[in-house]
Amino acid sequence: MGEKRRASSPAPVDVYDEEFYNNLKFAKGLINEMCCIGDKQICKKWIGKLVNLKSDDPVVKKNRNCFFKYMLSVMEKAIKDSAYKLNIEGGKKASTDNNFLCKWSNDKRTYLAAKPLPGLGTLVYLAVSKNPSLGWDHP
Repeated sequence: MGEKRRASSPAPVDVYDEEFYNNLKFAKGLINEMCCIGDKQICKKWIGKLVNLKSDDPVVKKNRNCFFKYMLSVMEKAIKDSAYKLNIEGGKKASTDNNFLCKWSNDKRTYLAAKPLPGLGTLVYLAVSKNPSLGWDHP
């Protein structure tokens, strides 16, 4: 009779599960920031596999979380490196029609163009001139 039982207390969540659910919330936000639909689908597929991984073994949970953290870092890098978010200090506003970016510096000495190649990388063209009056065609 010395014990008091809590009514409807939830099952204890271990540290690994708590970390996993926090990372899951973070991943949902990152997926919304991704531009490429294919990348979003790949991330959702792998997150689904992690969610379906059921184990009580702390080593399995720890390894699951390590992989998930690495995956989140890759997702963050993909978002940061995306040509859609490319922004150079100075210059005029960038044009991003059809996933293509081009930008002139204010002094018209530097021109940058970038186009993402899905699944391959980004094609980048950079031109610099000491004297822009020697034949540049300005937009």
